[in-house]
Amino acid sequence: MTAAVSGEEARLRRARRLATRAFDTYERSSVGGFLYLIAWLPLLAVTGLAAREPWLASSATLAFLAAAILRKRFRPPPGPMQAQARWINAYVAVALSSTAIWSCMQWWVISDVAVAPLVKAASLFGTIAFSTVMAHLYTSVLRMSVTGIAVLIVPAVIALGLDPELHVLAVTLVFYTGYLATAALRSHREYMRRLDLDEALRDQRDRYEHLSRTDPLTGLCNRRTFTETLSAQVREAQWLSGAGVALALLDIDYFKAINDLHGHLMGDEVLRQLAGRLELAFEGGDFLVSRTGGEEFGLILRDCDEVSAMLRVEKFRAALGAQPLECDGIEVPVTVSIGVGSFNRARHRSDDDLYGDVDIALYAAKLQGRNRVVSVSMLSQDSVADTGTERLGRLTQIRMEGDA
Repeated sequence: MTAAVSGEEARLRRARRLATRAFDTYERSSVGGFLYLIAWLPLLAVTGLAAREPWLASSATLAFLAAAILRKRFRPPPGPMQAQARWINAYVAVALSSTAIWSCMQWWVISDVAVAPLVKAASLFGTIAFSTVMAHLYTSVLRMSVTGIAVLIVPAVIALGLDPELHVLAVTLVFYTGYLATAALRSHREYMRRLDLDEALRDQRDRYEHLSRTDPLTGLCNRRTFTETLSAQVREAQWLSGAGVALALLDIDYFKAINDLHGHLMGDEVLRQLAGRLELAFEGGDFLVSRTGGEEFGLILRDCDEVSAMLRVEKFRAALGAQPLECDGIEVPVTVSIGVGSFNRARHRSDDDLYGDVDIALYAAKLQGRNRVVSVSMLSQDSVADTGTERLGRLTQIRMEGDA
């Protein structure tokens, strides 16, 4: 079971990282295609290509525009890891299409004898700028960064090398490529470290959130989670017809005697074992089992009426009384007193009202001899009609009598 949980957590972690990489890749490069277009238009004007080769100039301009629009509209999809991985592979090809078009035009500018050397140098600055962006910004996908640098630099170096007057520029560009490769690797490692740090912070946040909602002794939900869930379920029952919620409060009988006889460590083990029994008896999404404090446990039963809830908890009470808890090799007989009730729109204005009634039923069970289930509807008509101060007085009286 632990291995399965760990495997599932690892899969979710990989899925989150992949989704983050996909999102970052798009956010960092989605408008990059328009930058190539913006750089191309003035270069087109100063080279005179539009006048000499209008068909080629128009085709290149339309290709830049189409690649930029496709790059902007090609958003990462929601879905499983396979979809994210496929999108990244496809997006790399889409994003590099603008790079490939620029590289082809750069080759033509450098190779064309009709283009002035100053214009060639200006276009080369654009190539260097784009390759620098590849090394420092497109760090989420290393192959995109490295391939983009290669597509930009290699053709330019070859074109410069073919011209004897531009050999120095070719050599300079080769050395600069070494820097770009190093920078790309370093930027990618820093990006992956940031992902690791984000994951560690997320795990720490999740652990703190789990601890804040979990009872450290039994591993059950704590009072905070119990209260929030009960409040939400009662609100749902108030506003949705057909929705209902039942509540059961369980208290271990004579728990102080167990501590006195066996010691507090054994008492803690009794609480853990009882929590395990409750989880087995009430597992599933329609139940919430919680330790609400001391030797008291709470059980929220969603879409359940009082009669059904009483049958369920009575079955648990009987089974618990028939089979002692096994605690460190010692059988410890344990019984529980249980109060049960369900939300009633006519009587309960809030979750506090429901909790108060069930709390009275619990202490009535203790008063009547313990090891039994008492529902709200089983109480006397007078106690059911109690509200406000009367309920508080009645509860205090029952508690005093039950603890006597």
